[in-house]
Amino acid sequence: MQALNTLPPIVTVQPWALTMLDFSKIKTPAAHGQVLVLPEPADCVAAVRSNDRLLRGWDREVLGVPLSQWRRKTREALAGTDNAPVIVVGHQPAFYHPGVWAKHIVARRLADAMGGVAVNIVVDNDAPRDTTIAVPTLSDGVLSVKRVSFAALQSGFAYEQIDSADAETQAAFESALRSTMGPRFDDSMLPRFFQGFAQADTTDWVDQAIAGRRAIEASFDISLVDHRISRVWSSPLLIDMLQHAESFTKTYNEALAQYRKRHRVRGAQRPIPDLQIDRNRCELPVWIYRSHETRRRLFVHRNGDSIRLFAGADQVAESHASTLACNDKASALIDGLDGWLLRPRALTLTLWARLMLADLFVHGIGGAKYDRITDDIITGYYGLEAPQMACVSASLHLDLPVPDKCLSHITCARRKARDLRFNPQRHLTPDQALAPLVDRRADAVASAVSLKRNARRDHTARRTAFLAIRNANEAMLSARAEALIEADRAIDMARMLHQQRSIAENREYFFGLYPKRILQQLVDALPAARDFRV
Repeated sequence: MQALNTLPPIVTVQPWALTMLDFSKIKTPAAHGQVLVLPEPADCVAAVRSNDRLLRGWDREVLGVPLSQWRRKTREALAGTDNAPVIVVGHQPAFYHPGVWAKHIVARRLADAMGGVAVNIVVDNDAPRDTTIAVPTLSDGVLSVKRVSFAALQSGFAYEQIDSADAETQAAFESALRSTMGPRFDDSMLPRFFQGFAQADTTDWVDQAIAGRRAIEASFDISLVDHRISRVWSSPLLIDMLQHAESFTKTYNEALAQYRKRHRVRGAQRPIPDLQIDRNRCELPVWIYRSHETRRRLFVHRNGDSIRLFAGADQVAESHASTLACNDKASALIDGLDGWLLRPRALTLTLWARLMLADLFVHGIGGAKYDRITDDIITGYYGLEAPQMACVSASLHLDLPVPDKCLSHITCARRKARDLRFNPQRHLTPDQALAPLVDRRADAVASAVSLKRNARRDHTARRTAFLAIRNANEAMLSARAEALIEADRAIDMARMLHQQRSIAENREYFFGLYPKRILQQLVDALPAARDFRV
């Protein structure tokens, strides 16, 4: 094994010189410290400037007002300016890995280079898959992964529905991580995380998690403007979708169909399901739920001037197209839905961010690939050229011992065990007890070969010869039963070592579990602000 607290050298990968994203080049960085930044820094700057010219010229009207004006108001409210570049990233308030955090670093540096603002959209309306953190542990030289709970939340509920953690809950969470990690806890960035978490001026758990993350980022002089999607999203785009639900739904589904055809994706559920259209009820890519309930899908039914909203099968509101045509009245209607909350789903969120806020949206790998669907929605529904986007990711490994064995050793061990069962004479040392069995097997093999050559159709004789070989094999293995036990043990050991390596080289641990010195390697590997200046 490699020694604890040592890692392979950083692998520097030069980004490709592309103005637009070449999606065939987007691959998950594999080696420790490998980074992916596309387009290259100079082309990121060019993309920001190109997008700015494109977006300022949009005269497509929404609610009777040019989209460029709605965009200006949104940017002034959320970024504090419409006269400087706004670089946007977004993610759930989860315990995400260094590859996700790399987007924050790049966004901040690009914004600094261009005199702009870096904004992080906190997707607090998403539902966590579970409410635990995976923590690798080392005991007596053996790696394993334990999961530490950070909240109690029912399946289907959103991050924004997690209650704030009181002092006792915080202490229990911190204690569980400290106990699981042992001495590695104090060497990690978790003490800084919990310091920020505890000092949050908070209304709920999401604010606490944001404060914890920001405390870690402050150690590297990185800061972004954070906005929770639950507090900023409601916009003219939503109202426009409600007014023209059928048109938007059809365009959305057409964009999905184009994506599937372009990438030869089979199945109507991949990469995401089509929106439903049923008896004038159109599903919109929007969640609707109340604070104490799970998320449901939003449906819109229009009959003449009447527009009804449904949470799944339940009607929750009725309005008129004339009401929705007025932004102030429509906003009042949405804000007064008797506790019902409207939240964007994934593509709707990036649609809003790219049209209303960002000069450049910086995706991770999955988001960049799927947001090509959003490009087609922008073109198909709004009749506009889609703005360019960027993609950033990275891989970083914790300082854990890495076994030298790999997957090929499992294959070798399996092959050896199989050959032992069918050709034991190759692996067992002959002695006085084993020699007669080896001779008996050899005679049976010779008989089988002769029959194959000279009496191919004598199936009875050939079957007898085959059984003689098998019986000789079984007799030899019975005499040396420890050989099979050792072969199976070798397979188990190879599997264990492969599992150990997988644990050590997992790139998806929460970046707060890392020591500062390892995170600094990632910070140094990513383009500096000066690299973005042209």
